[in-house]
Amino acid sequence: MAHILVIDDEENLRISMQLALKRAGHTCRIEANGKDGLSAARAKFPDLVFVDVNLPDTDGLKLMGELRAIGIDAPVIVITGFGTIASAVSAMQQGAVDYIQKPLSMDEVVLSVSRCLENHSIRNQLDAYREAQQRASDRISVIGDCPAMCKLLEVSDKIAALPMDNEGSLPTVLLLGDTGTGKEAIARYIHRRGPAADRPFVHVNCTAVPENFFESELFGHESGAFTNAKSAKKGLFEVAEEGTLFLDEIGDMPLTTQSKLLVAIESGRFRRLGGTAERVTRARVMAATNSDLEEKIERGEFRADLFYRLKVFCLQMPALRERGDDVIQLAEHFLERFRQKFRKPELIFADEAKDALLAYDWPGNVRELANVVQRAALLSEGSAVTAETLNLRTRPSDNSNGSTAKGFPTGIATLESVERQLIKETLHRTEGNISESARLLGLSRGSLRHKLDKLNIPPNDPT
Repeated sequence: MAHILVIDDEENLRISMQLALKRAGHTCRIEANGKDGLSAARAKFPDLVFVDVNLPDTDGLKLMGELRAIGIDAPVIVITGFGTIASAVSAMQQGAVDYIQKPLSMDEVVLSVSRCLENHSIRNQLDAYREAQQRASDRISVIGDCPAMCKLLEVSDKIAALPMDNEGSLPTVLLLGDTGTGKEAIARYIHRRGPAADRPFVHVNCTAVPENFFESELFGHESGAFTNAKSAKKGLFEVAEEGTLFLDEIGDMPLTTQSKLLVAIESGRFRRLGGTAERVTRARVMAATNSDLEEKIERGEFRADLFYRLKVFCLQMPALRERGDDVIQLAEHFLERFRQKFRKPELIFADEAKDALLAYDWPGNVRELANVVQRAALLSEGSAVTAETLNLRTRPSDNSNGSTAKGFPTGIATLESVERQLIKETLHRTEGNISESARLLGLSRGSLRHKLDKLNIPPNDPT
């Protein structure tokens, strides 16, 4: 139901419109001139306005401007007589959404209202979506000017500048690097600077999708395709439309889905699960992983043809420990965010805290840095974040030989106790990330989970 304002000097027409609109479920206020119409709009903002081009005290074009001046952004439909079509066209050029010609058909009035309200709602939703996307993009900052990051951004800019080909497609991108290095941030950076910046960016965490639902998640399904599939559902390829589908941790994607993904990328076509209709996709695929995909190929866990299809452009993310003073720039960026969140505008890093930030090895990379700064900002009681508040001295750093453990149990060191200590230290280093811990230990995710169960080590409490 909408609140509609009708401004027209013909009494019979006003009353007829009011009755027709009330029958259609709307509330309607009618006024005979521009002055009273403005007063009515101020008293209660309408969802839609009918304005006659010729009013006793003003004209419709001027009244439209006055409505906008008091903050009315509702759609305006112009009412015009036979001899004022030019004025109606002019009103459309100045923002009116439709015009109807006298003598009016009440069916036409109701239909025009329905159409204009629906279009206005869709437009508002689209604007809100774009604003949300822009806010999300603004939060994804690529910060740093070390040589490795400068080179990475230079290549990223070149990728982003590539135009769509004749079929409206963009080349795939594969981002490699340790957990927490900012692979998603670079993917968003390329997306929002490219030709599809106004289209969706859809993030898929491949580790979070159950294996049995992977195909449905990516490609969608038809009603009845499987148990409990009571209605058809769009897949993420369709949701992404002509934007970007970002497949995070693609190394964990099941082999059966990998083959279907390869076909979709190469042909630009796919079918929903349980469907026969072929659908077209122009979504650009970007993928990221912290796994060694070539090693997975040798073990038969990843398709070689998909790997080479994905790495049309391959970007290697530098670890935070390799980025020098970028650590301080990033820490300052995160501190500014948490200053606002925790309402501590005076908070700064003490010099000793900056030294501690530079001395630490950052095995969890940028993600770990953000978490450390957030915790320190919350716990800091004075105006400065200190090295003690950062609490980096008790956190692990890499040994020169790449070992993950700080030490072994004292006394009798059984194989089981050493294994337990090594796994706990690795989990502590990766902040409980099972995939990264398994990679560092040279195990599969399943093998590591088996050992956690066997040794009674909670994965979310590795201390």
